Amino acid sequence: MTSIISVKNLKKTYQQRTVVDNLSFDVEEGSLFSFLGPNGAGKSTTINIICTVLKSSSGEVFIDGLDVRKHSQDIRKKIGVVYQHNVLDNLLTVSENLRFRASLYGIIGNEFENRLEEVANQLDFKNYLNQPFHTLSGGQKRRVEIARAIFHEPKILLLDEPTTGLDPESRKTVWEIIGTLKNNFGMTIFLTTHYLEEARNSDLITVINQGRIVATGTAITLQKKYSCDRLFLYPYKETMEQLITSVKNVPLSYKISDDHLIIEDPSIGNVREILKYDSLIDSFEYFKGNLDDAFINILKQTGDSV
Repeated sequence: MTSIISVKNLKKTYQQRTVVDNLSFDVEEGSLFSFLGPNGAGKSTTINIICTVLKSSSGEVFIDGLDVRKHSQDIRKKIGVVYQHNVLDNLLTVSENLRFRASLYGIIGNEFENRLEEVANQLDFKNYLNQPFHTLSGGQKRRVEIARAIFHEPKILLLDEPTTGLDPESRKTVWEIIGTLKNNFGMTIFLTTHYLEEARNSDLITVINQGRIVATGTAITLQKKYSCDRLFLYPYKETMEQLITSVKNVPLSYKISDDHLIIEDPSIGNVREILKYDSLIDSFEYFKGNLDDAFINILKQTGDSV
């Protein structure tokens, strides 16, 4: 596939402090690319450079073949951005907000009306077109913010932590919209988030920490490499020592936490063997390693405390 975003040896410094340190990555056209990292990792700085809002100290960035240093105006027509915080006017209605934003791209008159109807149908917000923006719920506001970002039909949508502060139902709605834009309209999605689990459906995930890329791969690849399954054993009060002896006989390493044992990364065979000692075990829990676990472990391995 063709790379629609290409970043080569990107670096950004502020007063001798390096915020982005020699980043290189490619985003394939039509893909969902997730860019993860903790606060201060350099995610927003990288996005601002891609969006032509900020100049790099060195390195190259190409958007759909255009150099961000030379073609900023053309690039801005190719991208749409949804920021962490809402940027629309609270006092204007949804329609008024979108009319003003569309005019910045020369979309006016009948062209605006036709595009408004199209986008409102796509994102399902026709029922509140005439409501003031401040009266909308968090999920509705995010829906309209996405409409603002795609109104001029960009090829790339950049989402900077789009589900921050949203309830679970609204987060689900946002993800349904993202899936529709990618799968039905072929839009390239560039996502930043704190939550690796949110990036499960990404075609590629890149994790950044302290300005550098520390891990890259698919969700499955990162989960297998950086997370582990865990078995929690809750013995009867009087059988703790016997259970510890039994676990040692398997043999497996374990941790004692208050009233239970934690066994990390046991095989299915190990689990079956341990559960034979059912007379010693009051209850147990088995947790599959997930992507958020992987993210935490990646950060630990690269010097971040979590």
